Amino acid sequence: MINPQISMLWPTKKLEEVATVFSGSTAPQDEAYFNNSEFPFVRVSDLNGERNSNLCNTRDMVNRKAVQELRLVKARKGSIIFPKSGAAILNNSRAILGVDAYVVSHLAVIEADDEQVLKEWLYQFLCNYDMGELVADPAYPSLKLSAVKEIEIPLPPIKEQRRVVEKIEKLFAKIDEIAALRQSALEDSAALLPSALHHIYARAEKEGWEEKPLSEVAIINPPKSETKHLPDTMEVSFVPMAAVNEQSQSIEDGQIRKLGQVRKGYTYFMDGDVLFAKITPSMENGKIILADNLKNGIGFGTTEFHVIRPTKRILSKWIKHYLWNPSFRDEAEQHMTGTAGQQRVPVEYLGKSIIPLPPIAEQKKIVAYLDSLSAKAHQLQEVQENTAEDLAALRQSILHRAFKGA
Repeated sequence: MINPQISMLWPTKKLEEVATVFSGSTAPQDEAYFNNSEFPFVRVSDLNGERNSNLCNTRDMVNRKAVQELRLVKARKGSIIFPKSGAAILNNSRAILGVDAYVVSHLAVIEADDEQVLKEWLYQFLCNYDMGELVADPAYPSLKLSAVKEIEIPLPPIKEQRRVVEKIEKLFAKIDEIAALRQSALEDSAALLPSALHHIYARAEKEGWEEKPLSEVAIINPPKSETKHLPDTMEVSFVPMAAVNEQSQSIEDGQIRKLGQVRKGYTYFMDGDVLFAKITPSMENGKIILADNLKNGIGFGTTEFHVIRPTKRILSKWIKHYLWNPSFRDEAEQHMTGTAGQQRVPVEYLGKSIIPLPPIAEQKKIVAYLDSLSAKAHQLQEVQENTAEDLAALRQSILHRAFKGA
């Protein structure tokens, strides 16, 4: 986003000439000011970092006592609001109030002079205006209202403002339709693998697959003593939790360290092991991957991994897909232990979990199909995510052209 190059065909005026510019008031701190509340109180968080042309619902409501004792600043319905302090300035969030509301001091309020400028025109113009250009120190972002008042705004006749705004809104409505289709496609692609897993595991009883506790067909958390004969100078992979990408189900941005640096205090694994994130929210998010291409075939990582090593009766990828399955993760979540925010899946629960065990040949066939499906789903999701960025750029392009008079 850049500040608009204003069309020479339209006259301009400073913002303060066509609108009243002010900021809100300090937020009430006493809980008593929120009891039996009846008046909306708008905070920066109500904008959600987005654009909203009809903001009606707020997280907080204040009572008459707060309004009277604290002399809260009121913004009327139709006012435009945006952040004037903190990092939120840079996210380009804007809103038109759909109700009369009291406003926090971190928000700037613009009340348009209806005879000179449409609030919708002013809103779209400000959506295209980079407030970051008015920030003196990016480390401590803040806007001075005096600078906001000096913003030059193009001012065609009201009739022309209305025509341009209607055109913008029609184009944005089409973009919204595309965005809705994109979101639907994204959800469909995300459902591909879980749906396939559901159908596959439904075959277990029908086809008479053997079922076993995981601890009987795999080694859970193999001992580090397996590496005691290796020199401290040997290079190995190091995998923090942040290096596990749950979308691609792979290790990204892993590190290389000397074995002596990681031998103590970290979790040991090797190529072919399955890494199962046991802590919330990593487990629920699906950070369950197959370790491969490790430096010298050995890895160490966060202690928040359970490591599952297959025996000859089961494939690593079969274990990975089974543990990644949303239905398994939902069940595992119910058996977590620990304090809030630090809950983990116990190793005992993991070991007792029953896993279907078709013949190895059948496992290979199913795993090949699931790997192919997973790759396709990931590609579809990447396409949809890129489309979202394109749509955002298209919106900005439309606004930029509109205020150039194009």
